[in-house]
Amino acid sequence: MEKTTRVRKWIPCPVYDVEAMESWLGDLAAQGWFLEEDGIFGPWAYFLPGPPRPAAYRLTSSLSSPDFTGPEEENQELCAAYGWEYQARRGAFFIYRAVGADVRELDTDPQTQALVLRAVHRRTLDRAAGMVVTGLITPLFLQWREGTLDLLLQYPGYWAVPFAAVLWFLGLVLAGCRHYRRLRRHLQEGRPLDHQKPWQPGARRRLGTLLVTALLLGGLVVWLVVGLTVLS
Repeated sequence: MEKTTRVRKWIPCPVYDVEAMESWLGDLAAQGWFLEEDGIFGPWAYFLPGPPRPAAYRLTSSLSSPDFTGPEEENQELCAAYGWEYQARRGAFFIYRAVGADVRELDTDPQTQALVLRAVHRRTLDRAAGMVVTGLITPLFLQWREGTLDLLLQYPGYWAVPFAAVLWFLGLVLAGCRHYRRLRRHLQEGRPLDHQKPWQPGARRRLGTLLVTALLLGGLVVWLVVGLTVLS
């Protein structure tokens, strides 16, 4: 029996670009690669090989479910009745797949989709606010620790790394908010989502974003190690 080999691919679409994600997954299905169940981990997605065939992917809101869980069984059964099978969760969205050309859409009302994106937008803004508070208050609190204020005065650039990381991740969150707002206005005008949106133009920018993020995370680790060494 031939062994089924899965492949790992980095995701070239930011978590907030719903249209690009759907288009990318559909293009891979046409090439014979299908998203594995629960096959998304951070910036990576895992795919299983199969005969190339048309397959549609749709992202729906996951805000009604606890983090790191899938949709309720009742919702999965309802979607399955229309030919849609749950595949994975990514951020604030569940990913469903339907194989075949003639499949009923999961969401047909742009106004309803706009309301859903509004809720996602608000949650993203809340997280941005929490990030700002944490990024500003935590360093100030740490300064009151014995020796930390002296470290700050002696090495003023010591806080450059955490502040840069906070600003970078805040910028990513705000970029998502801007995209959600633009997409919501598009839906409020009665225009449907573009499920075939070209995803290739943003792939290089996405790769650059991942590289900068990895560098900042590595810098934070070094920053913590150096800080603990100096203060010990």
